Amino acid sequence: MSENKAPETPKIPGVDVKIYLPKDPEKDHGKLLGFASVNLGGVFAVNNIRIYNSDKGPFVSMPSTKGKDGQYHDICCPTTKEMREALHGAVLGAYQKEVTQERPSVRNAIKENAAEAVSRPAQGQQKQRAADKGER
Repeated sequence: MSENKAPETPKIPGVDVKIYLPKDPEKDHGKLLGFASVNLGGVFAVNNIRIYNSDKGPFVSMPSTKGKDGQYHDICCPTTKEMREALHGAVLGAYQKEVTQERPSVRNAIKENAAEAVSRPAQGQQKQRAADKGER
């Protein structure tokens, strides 16, 4: 007699996520926060995942195409609740890490170097002062 067993939950492969933030943060992108590419276990990649800001917080949208009926249909999607939760959690976690990560700014680097340059005398001024004192 066979026992009734619950279906075995598939193992979720390693998920590698890369986040792409908008290049011009000053420009209004509407509710779009960024894009993501996901590599599932090194054997399947999903590109063009969009991250939107909704009333309930960030939302992950799978790649989709517009059908003849005018509705958008996902091109690929997780087939189990567990995989959906794992994928969305990985994407949103990577997004939060990318947003909160301290990123070097060219503008701030220029400001810091300019302030440092102003605080020290130029080399030409040092030679001029030495010449004024009769030193050679």
